[in-house]
Amino acid sequence: MMDYRPGFPAAASDNDDEEEAADEEEGQRYKLFPNMACQSQVHMGGVESVCHKQQELVKRTMECRWRLAEAQQRLCDLELHNSESLEQERAKAQTEFWELKQKEDEWRQKEEELIWNERLSSWNIDTDSKEGFNKSVINKKIKCKEVEEDGKNVTFAQKYNQQIRHFGMLKRWVDSQRYLSDHPHLICQETANYLIKWCFHLKEEEKQALMEQVAHQAVVMQFIIELGRSLQEDPRGCFRQFFEKAKVAEEGYMEAFNTELAEFIQRVRDFAEAKTAETITIHNVARHLNHLDVHRLPPMEVFESLPQELKRCFQLKDVHVLQNMLSNMNPQVAEHYLQCCIDAGLRIYNTKEAKEERNEEPNMDLS
Repeated sequence: MMDYRPGFPAAASDNDDEEEAADEEEGQRYKLFPNMACQSQVHMGGVESVCHKQQELVKRTMECRWRLAEAQQRLCDLELHNSESLEQERAKAQTEFWELKQKEDEWRQKEEELIWNERLSSWNIDTDSKEGFNKSVINKKIKCKEVEEDGKNVTFAQKYNQQIRHFGMLKRWVDSQRYLSDHPHLICQETANYLIKWCFHLKEEEKQALMEQVAHQAVVMQFIIELGRSLQEDPRGCFRQFFEKAKVAEEGYMEAFNTELAEFIQRVRDFAEAKTAETITIHNVARHLNHLDVHRLPPMEVFESLPQELKRCFQLKDVHVLQNMLSNMNPQVAEHYLQCCIDAGLRIYNTKEAKEERNEEPNMDLS
């Protein structure tokens, strides 16, 4: 207990002396090392930034989980009612459920990345102790966006190949609606493209009835997608409106549907016929070229069938003598023999030109 007297300063205790000594020592240390205080502030700033990011991610993740739980509860409540009036609301809730689940996965992945980065940078939070070069770009793999997009498309077609084919074989409106309700991921442009390509393959295989059935389902999928675009909604949430119009057989809507279906089937037929005609033409030309040598008579056989006068012309190899001989013959007979010689490949070159060519060649003395 410290005594206090008026007019006299209070006596300093031992604890006060120790605190003053500690403050003086810390001040001397900061004077000797002025960068230490700055590093401490940077260190605290990095920790606060990491904590803030982690808190934000946790907050976002919890919000997604709460909304996901609400959507799942809404789906459970709607499954208890089987009335047609609640089907559209159930589809919207199901769509919202899948979207929230995807967002939850994204936030969870970001949270894992933040934790991983925090572990990597736990020893290098302050800027003074960070490495100058912490990565190498020499062996870094360059990813192509086009290849990734093509891989996604191929993966969708391969992953849902059986489901798309099953939908293409359905005939009744009720079956198609029920199947799309159970598989809403099939309501997309990739499914329509797959069904359209399948129609062309079936036409090439001459499966007319099956092609028309798949064409019907392809037009159904295309109309559902267009309905979503016109309503500016996700087609997975409004596809039941299409089936309601189809069941009621709405006059204007179904007339447009049947017209589009007939035009699409006709386009498939025209394309197949044009491709078949092109294939037949190419095959005939190739066969004609391959059989030219077969139908042509051998040159020796044609030569033996010629009259003695024409044979002598070929033996003499004189064009002028051959021309005179043909001019003295019957025109039809001469034309027949001439055409046979041309088809067989018999040729006569002028002897004078041949002699000139031989004279132009240098003589070689082999002795």
